[in-house]
Amino acid sequence: MAGLGAEVRKRTDKLDAVGNTTAAIGKGFAIGSAALTALALFAAFRATTGIQVLDLTNPFVMAGLFIGGIMPFLFSSYAMKQSARPLSK
Repeated sequence: MAGLGAEVRKRTDKLDAVGNTTAAIGKGFAIGSAALTALALFAAFRATTGIQVLDLTNPFVMAGLFIGGIMPFLFSSYAMKQSARPLSK
């Protein structure tokens, strides 16, 4: 790095790990708040237009929206994880 000792590297690695953890937690909060905002927008749209087909007050519908929203990320992560593995002979 900058020619500093192993003790400096040890400390900077710990600080880097804390920073990465903090960033990951912040992203989790951001994703959760975005999901709640999207549901609130759906509910406001439904109330404004008078649509009766989409009932966001039904917990099964809300759970389905969350699970359906997770599916592309789930399958993408499986594909990335699989492509990272070496091919067996």
